[in-house]
Amino acid sequence: MRLLGLWTLYLPLVAWTQAAPPADSSDAYRKLLTQLEPNIVTIQAVVRFESKGEEQNESAERKIVLQGAVLTADGLIMTSGVLLSSESYKILFGLEDDEEQPVTLTPQSFKVIFGSEPQEREAQLVATDSKLGLAFLKVKDLGGRTFKPLPLAATDPAVGTEIAVLSRLPRGFDFAPYFTPARIIGEIAKPRKAMLLDINVRELGLPAFNMNGEVVGVVVLVRQETGDEEEFNFGFQSKFGGSGVTAFVAPVSALKPLIEQAVQRATSAP
Repeated sequence: MRLLGLWTLYLPLVAWTQAAPPADSSDAYRKLLTQLEPNIVTIQAVVRFESKGEEQNESAERKIVLQGAVLTADGLIMTSGVLLSSESYKILFGLEDDEEQPVTLTPQSFKVIFGSEPQEREAQLVATDSKLGLAFLKVKDLGGRTFKPLPLAATDPAVGTEIAVLSRLPRGFDFAPYFTPARIIGEIAKPRKAMLLDINVRELGLPAFNMNGEVVGVVVLVRQETGDEEEFNFGFQSKFGGSGVTAFVAPVSALKPLIEQAVQRATSAP
């Protein structure tokens, strides 16, 4: 597998229609965006990709731009870790350790941009979770900026819950904040508990908020662990695509212990 192929694999393979938020909820979404957008940041990561084969070895460094959410007052950030961890990458794409051309991902550095500020601030990787494909960073110097901790919902979201995922546009669009509205339309228990959404949310590693501004989960990609690859499930694949990888929301009950562990590691980090 060539390194350039990694970028194609990482992109969501399906896209279905995104419904506009109800007209009577526009004020609620605007309030949510204003309240929470200071916690949504841009991350510039440099990652070394290496693949080793019998005939050819490849090695290259790539800059990856991600979005993350500041969870705590002292600058703990949650983001997607799919391209920051070899184990996360292998789990997501169903790769085995004995692949003919195994891939190794090694993060080299992290820079964080608050809002549209020109300054880039150094951060360090303090924890990852390969099953959900998440990473947690700690900003070394907040530069006097303060953050309001993101509140976690007391319970997992129910089917029918209206949610919003906040992110930022690229530098060329002034890092402007935006929200993606969605609704939880189902729930799975395997391969892990997760909530199915009515649209293809692409903002991986970012929190899903209820309309009260509480974190009810995090957007992740989940791969089917069983199933015949040649089998065509008409209803599912017509709506969600046939890649075997689908966007879900991992609920707050699964997210909370990961945040607690990351906080502990960040506290003891040099």
